[in-house]
Amino acid sequence: MAFAAARNFQVRPATPQDMDGLCELAGQLLLQIHAEGTTKDAQRIFERMMKSSDLGIVLVAEHTTGLCGYTYAVYEWRAEFGGETMDVVALFVAQPWRSKGVGRSLVAALLEKARERGIHRISAEVHPGNFAIERTLESSGFDPERRTLWGLRI
Repeated sequence: MAFAAARNFQVRPATPQDMDGLCELAGQLLLQIHAEGTTKDAQRIFERMMKSSDLGIVLVAEHTTGLCGYTYAVYEWRAEFGGETMDVVALFVAQPWRSKGVGRSLVAALLEKARERGIHRISAEVHPGNFAIERTLESSGFDPERRTLWGLRI
């Protein structure tokens, strides 16, 4: 299944052949957000999700020169929202491709996939100060939810 996109890039589901480019982009994101995870961790996640479509979806934005962005989301069942939900875990666009519709196209493709699966609730966690993704989500119809995220590293 291929998702059409505007301009000179296309959005489509990731394949194993995308792994090097995906990991390169993931490495940039992990560095940017000062994450504990590594590109090897990202690779393990991407490989697992590509093998089991019930876990989630990995999408890439591709230009003739290579990958210019990616996103991945996981599926979770929650009674609170009446069944299966989608949680956008990451959305990253390479610097030269920002403000060119890549992020919005990736989000649109996730929304399309959610509709196909009958999902009625999609969420995205945004790091404080990441105004670019906030604008992208808002222009795609998302509203901020005022919840407090709690975590425990074990």
